[in-house]
Amino acid sequence: MTLEALRAIWTPSFLTFVSPIVAAALGGLFGRLGRSGQRVAALIVLCGFSAGAYGAWQAPVSALTAITAVPGSLPPIGRLQILVVSMGGALISIYHVLTKRDGEVAVIASLVVAATSASAFAGDSLRVAGAGIHLAVLLVAMLMATERGDWQGGVAGTAYLTMASIGAITLVAGFALADVQKVSPGGLVTDAFVVAVLSTGFALSIGIVPLYFWVPSASQRPGAGASMLALAVVVPASLGLMLATLTALPQLSGPIASSHLLTIGGLLTAIFGAVGTLAPGRLRRRIGYALMGNLGAVLLGFGTLTRIGVAGALVTLAHHCLVAIVLIGSATEIETPPSAPDQALVDEDGIDSGLRLGVRPILIAREQGWVARGAFVLAAIAMSGVPPFGGFASRWAVMQALALSDWRLAFALGIASLATTYALLVSVPGRRNVVGSRQSSTRTERFLLVLSVVACLWGFLPGNILDVAHSATSQLTFLKPF
Repeated sequence: MTLEALRAIWTPSFLTFVSPIVAAALGGLFGRLGRSGQRVAALIVLCGFSAGAYGAWQAPVSALTAITAVPGSLPPIGRLQILVVSMGGALISIYHVLTKRDGEVAVIASLVVAATSASAFAGDSLRVAGAGIHLAVLLVAMLMATERGDWQGGVAGTAYLTMASIGAITLVAGFALADVQKVSPGGLVTDAFVVAVLSTGFALSIGIVPLYFWVPSASQRPGAGASMLALAVVVPASLGLMLATLTALPQLSGPIASSHLLTIGGLLTAIFGAVGTLAPGRLRRRIGYALMGNLGAVLLGFGTLTRIGVAGALVTLAHHCLVAIVLIGSATEIETPPSAPDQALVDEDGIDSGLRLGVRPILIAREQGWVARGAFVLAAIAMSGVPPFGGFASRWAVMQALALSDWRLAFALGIASLATTYALLVSVPGRRNVVGSRQSSTRTERFLLVLSVVACLWGFLPGNILDVAHSATSQLTFLKPF
């Protein structure tokens, strides 16, 4: 093979979705060589994420809207999608390296990122893009079964796989019906019918992701790795496919039903998430409701069909991915006992239960997970949208677009956000003292604390993120100019 042929193959687009696959293969080999091999595997996976993000940034920008027929080119929305999912995959991999648990998470995360990145390069074939999202969902389900061996045989596992498959099949059927409607307009297949089918498919694909948080039995909820991948990688890719669908099929954005469905769906999602978070329940169950309610703000921004509203929704979605990683990771660290030889609980009066049995503990008792609690509180406040925290910087554009259409929508979204934040803050468990060493967990908690600070200072980061998102949405012709 000549040098010119290698240069023709080695394009930025090739680097974007091939480097995570190569990193996953090498990471899987090194991951079998013990703890040192797992660290090397995680480093290789991080390099794969970095190479993929670099390839997306260097890929030629399409002059069209969000779906392009030019091979190897990316629309601005697709570039933002790949950058967000690569960031989420890298942070998830770093978290699991620090926790020294679930070494295969980094490998599966790279495959999920590769599948979602390939969907952005699918061109004008929406069915191929939908297949990439479906592959990512199946990989996450495989990780769920790996983290909890009995999950795949439970009710939650069966429901997740069944409904996720139905959602993917419904999306493919909706894309096929849209092609039929485009060939023979005015027939039996109307725009409203196609919108209804695609809305059902997207509702299942996006809404089924946090389903496992809502089951009463904690043993049927998957681990932190699958939860983070589902909420921080699969959901942004699914919403990116939604924008690609509205751009490739402009006849669907014409009917007022599209805007009404997104607005009503977003409002009901935000209210449902707030009510579910206020209901009594375990910490991780409330987190599932809270994160689902936060996606309501994204859907409301899409429902405005304005540039400022969609740009604010995109920034809110990126902030949502960061907050989801912090909340799930903090809850896992709070609920996970220390991995020391002596894990005896210490009573509030300071009397260890081991002393009653004549056993003298060697290690000194200390409070469990106070850094994780701080990270959890900061992330919950950042998600609230209260100025000057990061949620306000991500959500003010959505609130502004909603206020111009109907101020009651903006008011309802603000009340739902405040109620969700209050429920999360009061759901943090009380202090508990433990006997044991948590050096590895302390490193993890500090990492989560740094991410929570970044989430709070989201609006003060270098560069205006909202301007970047607004310039990307300016090429979406189905949006209103504001």
